[in-house]
Amino acid sequence: MKRDKLLQVGMSLLLALCLSPLAQAQQPVADKEYKLINPPQPNTTGKKVEVIEFFSYACPHCAEVEPALQDWLKRKPKDVEYKMVPMVFRDAWKPTAKLYYSLEAMGLIDKYHGKVYEIHKNNKDLSTDEAVKQWAKDAGIEAAKFNQVYDSFGIDAKVQRSMTMGRAYGVQFTPSLAINGKYYTGPSMVGGGHGTDYKRFFAVVDQLIEMERKKKN
Repeated sequence: MKRDKLLQVGMSLLLALCLSPLAQAQQPVADKEYKLINPPQPNTTGKKVEVIEFFSYACPHCAEVEPALQDWLKRKPKDVEYKMVPMVFRDAWKPTAKLYYSLEAMGLIDKYHGKVYEIHKNNKDLSTDEAVKQWAKDAGIEAAKFNQVYDSFGIDAKVQRSMTMGRAYGVQFTPSLAINGKYYTGPSMVGGGHGTDYKRFFAVVDQLIEMERKKKN
């Protein structure tokens, strides 16, 4: 009788484990929901797990994922360092890359990042330097200061570095995320196109972070 009771308790514990969120979570599918970065890229954050978003203000899909991304950023693990790197797949995307780095240099990312994405709702074209400068002026940013930063050698150098980085990571689309220089994924790899399951996408991101965290420990 005692043995039967112990067996029953053991089965109950096993069932509870099998029904736990971690056990239920579907593991990321390699070469479908993510791929390995080859060769792996160095982590620049030290002990933290580095998550890099490759994006462009000119990309409507980046604007689409932004609300879900911001929700994830509010709950991201404390040992995760999040960075943003603007991509330039064509000449028309260079002005918005310069816009990002200009806002960053001026300490205005938090205030204006979300507002830039509103260009897709308002049918604004920021594919030229003149258009970006006009947008900044209309947004209430001091024109002379912004233009000086935007036209600086330092901003051009950062854009060039971001392009080099994109090639090293094998970035072919935006938005996409790189986890610790090892794994590469994006919403279009998890469902694809409009109507992407963002809940599943960020579950994949969390699982890739956990995979890397276990390797670091």
